[in-house]
Amino acid sequence: MKKLKLTIAVIALCFSTLAATATETKTLPSKSSKNLRSKIVKLLGNEAPNYLTAGNDVKAELSFMLNNKNQIVVVTIDSKSDLVEGYVKSKLNYQKVSVKGLKSGEIYRVPLTIKQS
Repeated sequence: MKKLKLTIAVIALCFSTLAATATETKTLPSKSSKNLRSKIVKLLGNEAPNYLTAGNDVKAELSFMLNNKNQIVVVTIDSKSDLVEGYVKSKLNYQKVSVKGLKSGEIYRVPLTIKQS
């Protein structure tokens, strides 16, 4: 019985710690958003590979945060295609970006549309 109570206490402690450290998604001011968008477009490049789009525009939502060195750390990419996830991560992960208004450690969301070339 003591082990059961201890296990429940440990699980409750873990959940409370996770809830306390969870970061909410932030929205950016419009000037920072435009500046960030242009930096992301520049890092991704003007033309996506044909295998990525397969004749259609691909939509995704990028969640990322900045580390202490102002590098993008991709958290998640919500897309129907696994190829998009790999492509975006390979292009953006740990690329240095300096945009005013962004704080390290906060998660930001940016919608992406990859158009066929």
